[in-house]
Amino acid sequence: METVKKNVKVNIFGSEYTLVANANDNGEIYKIAEYVDSKMREIQALKPNRPLHQIAILTALNITGELFQLHQQESKDFIDFKTKVKYLADKLELGMLDKPEDDTLLRD
Repeated sequence: METVKKNVKVNIFGSEYTLVANANDNGEIYKIAEYVDSKMREIQALKPNRPLHQIAILTALNITGELFQLHQQESKDFIDFKTKVKYLADKLELGMLDKPEDDTLLRD
């Protein structure tokens, strides 16, 4: 099934860009453009005399840094999750193997 595309015009840092987005995008492309625009304006406020290309590169580096941090956190969270699942699976397995003769404790 082919995805339907649409052209979307966004404004980033005073320039208009026509981007191609999925027809069912629901405005996500606008949110992304607004985010990039706000990040560029933050950097311009900190470094007002920098040329546009340097602001764009610094913005790309900052956003990429944020993305890397998210990936690292997700990786850590996934490893923690796997560790907990293994611990619980081991406990369940031990519970099944070491079932007490009197199961009254299990009913309480």
